[in-house]
Amino acid sequence: MIIHGDCIEELSKMDNESVDCIITSPPYWKGFAYEAYFNSYAQYIRWSVKWLKECKRVLKPTGTLWLNVINDSEVSTRAFELLNIATEELMYKLHDTIIWYRFNQQPCNSNRQLTNQVEYVFMLRHTSAGVELNKEAAYNQNPNIFKTKNVGNVWEIPFNQGDKVSKNDFGRKETKSQYGHSGFPTALVETCMLLSTKEDDIVLDCFAGSGTTGLVAKKHNRKYVMIEKDKSYYNLINERLK
Repeated sequence: MIIHGDCIEELSKMDNESVDCIITSPPYWKGFAYEAYFNSYAQYIRWSVKWLKECKRVLKPTGTLWLNVINDSEVSTRAFELLNIATEELMYKLHDTIIWYRFNQQPCNSNRQLTNQVEYVFMLRHTSAGVELNKEAAYNQNPNIFKTKNVGNVWEIPFNQGDKVSKNDFGRKETKSQYGHSGFPTALVETCMLLSTKEDDIVLDCFAGSGTTGLVAKKHNRKYVMIEKDKSYYNLINERLK
């Protein structure tokens, strides 16, 4: 299912405890024209409380929310502020913290700060009881992102794969649209999905972007629900999944 609409409005229509897994990355608040849904960063944070609360409601008691967030002084998004909302205000359980090491990130051409080569993926649940991660499936699919066969919480996935980019994986954050690049690489989504879901499970992405979550779900025989507000991205998802 691919839904064109506002994430909070569309999530509110979904049944309680109806999805097995959520893999998503919310938009950043940068103050740019195309991110003008918010008048301030404070408003962005209040909005984040609402959609995180809806995600917790629709997530099954045994489900997992994989939340990918940047922490960057150049954009006004702070990963750990969203984590605090999830764990302190909404009482998610932080089961693990994954470091996405984007080793070939475009360098920062300034002596004022270091090149930001890291994003975070927070593994959030209702409870840590009864968790069984399918490490074997995740490793067999993408062994190159781990340094050893010990599946750890540092995932080395390039920001831009250059000539290695396939038809269905644009390689950076990861698609071109009227707004530039957006999304996350296939290997990131795939690893989250294989670790925490089984075939026929329902996977939700409430900020679907270019549809990578749906593409990976289709590849691995999972069902998907994708919500996307922007019409250009919504059209791109449909074309990409064809």
